[in-house]
Amino acid sequence: MVVITVFTFEKMPSIKEIVKVLNKKKNGEAWLTAKESKYNKGEVFLQYWYYEDVETALKQAMSEEDVYEIVSFLKNNGKQKVLKRTYCFINLFLKTLEVYRGPDNRTQEIISFLESLLNVKFKPMTLKAEQLKEIYSKHGTELRQAMFKHVDGLFYEILKADYLEKNEKFVECLQKYPENLRVITFRPKIKFLNENNRYQVTINGDKGTIRLSSNEVFRWRPRFEIRQIVFLLKNTSGLFSS
Repeated sequence: MVVITVFTFEKMPSIKEIVKVLNKKKNGEAWLTAKESKYNKGEVFLQYWYYEDVETALKQAMSEEDVYEIVSFLKNNGKQKVLKRTYCFINLFLKTLEVYRGPDNRTQEIISFLESLLNVKFKPMTLKAEQLKEIYSKHGTELRQAMFKHVDGLFYEILKADYLEKNEKFVECLQKYPENLRVITFRPKIKFLNENNRYQVTINGDKGTIRLSSNEVFRWRPRFEIRQIVFLLKNTSGLFSS
């Protein structure tokens, strides 16, 4: 599945200045490339390039059984590392930074590097329970899954069902724990480039992540669709400012 971590910011230089400051900047063995988006004049497309140990990289994409033989072959032929990249988008209209990976150490490395170059502070986009309810009720066609967090995050209650918003147990749980709803999975009400390829989206209100369902036919989602999802999150969060 595709995971995107969304951050917000208050102020940012112009598009041309961002590209000038970020493009070809090195961070140890890693480096950035930056250019203006061809499809959205208020957006900068970033790629963060870095090397990763062969075994680590393969374990992320393959089963444990397949990894051993391939890693042995590659290392015996002098291949110790692989070159990887993470896509990022800075949108000046939405005042968001999207990092195309989950909130891990590499993501934090990217954020820290961007903050140091741009002199900008990025904050994860967190959403309250009431805002998550608004997202699936106003911007979704169906709620598929919900996660309630109890006892300071030590216990999670997960509910799954078709049209979960109408499920009696879910409604009861929502009434009993109105502030504990932290994660939702729903079918978004957006414009799709391919109406026959609709999918569901998982929003984590604590981590500020968007997880897009994928299949063998269409793993990567178009920016046209992702931008709409980020817009509805930003709009619902109440973080828009002039």
